[in-house]
Amino acid sequence: DVAMINRVLFPILGMGLPQEKIEVSGLYYDYKYQQLPSSARDHPAIDLRFDTLMRDLDLPLWPAHDALNDAVMAALAFVKLRDLALRS
Repeated sequence: DVAMINRVLFPILGMGLPQEKIEVSGLYYDYKYQQLPSSARDHPAIDLRFDTLMRDLDLPLWPAHDALNDAVMAALAFVKLRDLALRS
């Protein structure tokens, strides 16, 4: 969690992480929302569970709750979603 990391870094560095925070589930929601027919957009039921996202994007699903695996899977999802957004 970025907030936790920043709490540790700020006293040491005098600043938090400078990178923009990007919520992968938000990118996925936008991607899935655009695929819905207009009649279904009033009350969309989009499953944002991580394993659903990874399977839907046809990405490898490694054992979760491991910091390295979670970070790599989130990065793969971000790259795939960014690529899909650029294509549309």
